[in-house]
Amino acid sequence: MDYLQKQSPPFNDSKVSRKYIHDDLAFYVLSKLAIKSLKRFGCVRKSWSILFDDSDFMALFRNHFITRHGSDDDHHTFLLIHHRELPATPDYRFHAELHLLENRLKLNLPPPFQVDDNHLSILGKTSVNGIFCIGQYFVGGDSNKVIYVLWNPAIQEFFVIPPSPGHLLPKHRVHVLHDFHGFGYAQVRDDFKVIQYVSFDTSGRGDGYDDYPRIMYDPFFEIYSLRNNSWKILHIDDMSLRYVGNAFTGDELYMNGACHWLVNSQPDKIVLLSFDLSDEMFFTTPIGEISDYNYGHLAVLNGSIAYIINHDNDDIFHISILGELGVKESWIKLFIYGPIPSMDWPLIGFGKKGYVFFRKKDDELAYVDLSTQIIEELGVKGEDYCCKIGIYKESLVSIRGSTN
Repeated sequence: MDYLQKQSPPFNDSKVSRKYIHDDLAFYVLSKLAIKSLKRFGCVRKSWSILFDDSDFMALFRNHFITRHGSDDDHHTFLLIHHRELPATPDYRFHAELHLLENRLKLNLPPPFQVDDNHLSILGKTSVNGIFCIGQYFVGGDSNKVIYVLWNPAIQEFFVIPPSPGHLLPKHRVHVLHDFHGFGYAQVRDDFKVIQYVSFDTSGRGDGYDDYPRIMYDPFFEIYSLRNNSWKILHIDDMSLRYVGNAFTGDELYMNGACHWLVNSQPDKIVLLSFDLSDEMFFTTPIGEISDYNYGHLAVLNGSIAYIINHDNDDIFHISILGELGVKESWIKLFIYGPIPSMDWPLIGFGKKGYVFFRKKDDELAYVDLSTQIIEELGVKGEDYCCKIGIYKESLVSIRGSTN
């Protein structure tokens, strides 16, 4: 408030007018604030309490939000793309490539993945302190063939995470399923961590499994610590969370020391489930607007958690951002964009400058510049669910340098 008062124009020398803040000036300053701060300023003046309903203010807010971080030269947009083997074969062989789009640079994947049958994923949708966590899964879910690798491409360093104890369960009695659920950095402990969900398939498989008594195992979360170079089971107080693994959309992301997921907690209800990597606690944030569960998408847009929905599979998408974790009312609808008749849902993700990347129905990859609403093609083709987009920031720090 002191800053706003000092910037207000001195219309005359009266005590009242010296304290008056013209809405044009106030809106300009307020439009640069974070959503959490704006909600607090709502109690100062009635007109400020309904800022998000004001079209002029929202235009200013959107402009500042999109241009924020847009000029960071050390940030890059990465594209992980899988090319299907042609002619197509029954085992769906792929070749994976990682590119930095701004300078059209192709990154050579680390040795564990320099083969032609890689079906890889950048876990958490981003690099964390310059480090990627890459996951590789094999068709059939063989638990001996789930690989997680930490990789710093700037210094060409990689670290293969050792298998968890869950990988060592007797294979003749149960089929163990390992699903990645999170990767990030715990600043308090200066530690990189990976989360996975372990579940079990005890149904008859026709390959000798039926010869053994059926044993029921409860699913569980386990977490890997790079500092300790070990896995441990996460102890969860809320018993209902023990069985949410099948409810995850696989649409995980990392931001500011926590992992986040969309979870189908009830047949018609979606919540944002978050996990603080420092205190290792789960917590939830309700989502105000609910659409068809299959069309929800989670991403990071310029440092904020974004929830993107596509109503009734039309060509228009809605982007809301979260102002404060745990507060349902802090979701703000920021953009309604479309129609884009050529767009194939879901979106691929967000890149630098808030560009929204998507796949066209002719397989061409393209992006929308939200500030100009101009669509540009990349000149690259990608198949359905074979592309990942995110932000990469270079780092010269060794993967294990700060933990040794």
